[in-house]
This record gives sequence, structure tokens and C-alpha cells, in this order.
Amino acid sequence: MTDTPEPGEFDLDNITLTESILAINDRLRPVAAPVTGDLNRREADTLLCSYLEPPCFPDAVRRLAVRHLLVLVGQEETGRRLGAIALLSRMSLAEGTITVLPPARTAADLLSRTEYKPGRAYLVHDWIPAGAERIELINLARKLAEFGSYLVITRNGVPSQAVEVEQPWAAPDPGELFDLCLTTFDRRAGLTSEEVARARDRAVTLPTPAQVVRLAERLVRGEEPARELEGAPGP
Repeated sequence: MTDTPEPGEFDLDNITLTESILAINDRLRPVAAPVTGDLNRREADTLLCSYLEPPCFPDAVRRLAVRHLLVLVGQEETGRRLGAIALLSRMSLAEGTITVLPPARTAADLLSRTEYKPGRAYLVHDWIPAGAERIELINLARKLAEFGSYLVITRNGVPSQAVEVEQPWAAPDPGELFDLCLTTFDRRAGLTSEEVARARDRAVTLPTPAQVVRLAERLVRGEEPARELEGAPGP
């Protein structure tokens, strides 16, 4: 599972924990991703068909390839879950399936009470660490390396003392994200330059990728973009 979209596509993460919006045949439809269980190659490719890599992505790819474990740390709604899927898709795997593990597992559980299979990919989203997990995470990275497997964990907050396996995460540029939305939805030709400019000005004020996606969705549907997201900051 090594082929992922090239940089320059938009991030659909955090619309909800289990849904992303995709443009397919000029229509938008929800695509489910499991909270736990298996995410197969086809489902992952669908989620990643339009993905914008944030600036930290290349370094994260390099670090995951070396460490086999990476904890993406950042604020809510910055695209960490889809970023984790994209990162795992860049690794050389024996099988394309990503196993999604429960977020309640402690570092000790992940180290000693989780069965890993060789050459497989694993994901824990919105992990809540129990504290004093640095040594367990380092040992877990070593264990995963022995199996040739990879695990990406996402959590809210700021980096901890486990700097060896943590990666600060941030959202992609909202203006670039908006531009990619219009390209992916293939509807720019039906819009005036003034409409696009006004909506893009609005997009760069929005705080999350999901809000930018919804703004572009309203625009291509011919709805009033300014009505998107009640309470969102104005242009």
C-alpha cells in the first residue's frame, strides 16, 4: 500500500469522526471510515482521493519509515486522522488493510496486550494517554520495527516528553485547500471569477479544513457561501 495521491489535494478529515466528503461524478456523498476494525485499501483510497498534505507531511513520512511508530499531536480538526491514513499508505506493507484500534488502549496495552502481524498497518485515533508512557512508546516502536509493521497514533494537545515518536501536526493552508476543492469538484468553469474570489477570501478565515470543504461544497452547488457555518468568523 504505497501509492497515495500527490501533494496538492484537500483534506476531508474531521467532518465527523466517521465521515468525510468526497466529490464523485460531480456529486458529494458521505464515506464511512471505521472507529475500530479494518479499513481496506479501497476504502482508504476513497478517503485519500483528494488529500492536501500539510507542510509537516514529508518529515512525518521519513520519521514513520524509520521509527515504525508516530504520534501525531495537534489541535482538534486539523486533519490528523486522514493524515495518519495517508502516512500509513506511504509505507511498504505486506497487506493494504489498516487495522483501527480502540483509542482507550494505554501505551502498556499497545505494547504488551496487542497482537501485531508482520508487515501490517495500525491506527489509533484520538488517543488519550494515561501518562508516563514515554518508555512504553519507545519500546513499542522497537517491537513494531521487529515485525516490519507501522502504527500511527493521533492525539489532541501539545508534544510531550516522548519526542522520539511524536510529530507536531497542523492543518493545510485553507486557501490552497479551497483551490483544490474547486479543482476536484470540477466546477470552477461554472463560476465567475468574482464568486470564486469572494468565496476564497471567506475560506482563508475559516479555522478548520472541514469548514473550508463545506464552503466549497456550497459554492459548487450554487448556494450562498456566506451562509456556510453559522458563527464562523467573517471575511
